[in-house]
Amino acid sequence: MKHTLTRPIPRLAAVALCAAGLRPAAAADWVDFSGDISVGANSIQDNAFMSRIDAMLTFTLFDIGDSPVAFEFGTFGYYYKGDRPHETYAAFVYDDRFRLGVVKPAYDQVLISPFDFTAASIAETRAEYTRARATTEALRFNSVPVGVSYGDTTGDTTWAASLLDASDGNFRSASASAEWQAQAVTLAAAVEGVWDPKDDFDGINAKLGARWQQGRFDIGAAFLHPDANQRPDAVAFDVNYNAWRDLTLSGFGEVTRSSTTSAYGLAARYDFQDRSDVTFAVTDTKTDEEVHFTYTRRY
Repeated sequence: MKHTLTRPIPRLAAVALCAAGLRPAAAADWVDFSGDISVGANSIQDNAFMSRIDAMLTFTLFDIGDSPVAFEFGTFGYYYKGDRPHETYAAFVYDDRFRLGVVKPAYDQVLISPFDFTAASIAETRAEYTRARATTEALRFNSVPVGVSYGDTTGDTTWAASLLDASDGNFRSASASAEWQAQAVTLAAAVEGVWDPKDDFDGINAKLGARWQQGRFDIGAAFLHPDANQRPDAVAFDVNYNAWRDLTLSGFGEVTRSSTTSAYGLAARYDFQDRSDVTFAVTDTKTDEEVHFTYTRRY
């Protein structure tokens, strides 16, 4: 569900746009807010409270023919005591397909970590396994990758591609993703190539996964190859069972070749009618066992 502001654009602005040969956006949908916000608590002594935000505010400026031109501003990140690793997005958008500015990498469009909505404190420390280099460099070192992206839906397939350059982060990246859905099965894949400023190749991140949804079951698995992020290969999985009405029980994890870097979790989620939910989870990262409580609101 998107939140929409219905206040019309100023009359003088509309006249100016018409004089330039452009049609102002419809008053009913000129601002949209989409994404999700999570707040939670966990048993980590020095970091007991954490919030996670992945949201976008889009301003539709005018239409060229039947295609809207917009500006979007958003963020993805984690916020906790003493730190707020995040990426900020700001881009011009044409026809909801072409973006120019600080854009979200295509690699992040599919196969995100099963820990993201259940244990944000674990997802933040393991972002390199499923997120693009362009994203993790922003989270860890405040780099600002600038570039272009293009995405569309063709039949049952949603796909995207992006090119990004971060002069302050000393890297360039190109990534692509695709997701195909037919009835109970979804297949997804993404790849990201990374280069240094001298165009020397710095490695590849890649992931390939599938999801099966039937009746009360929702089961996903993915192979992760985060070589450019300097992490070992891993297999991610999540098994979800709708036990009763709005109550879902889950088991999930990311298993690496070295078991000392694997992580697992169990969770119970209760969904409300307003697109929000509460989740209680326990996780084991081989070095710590933690308890998490999370409230998430989707827009």
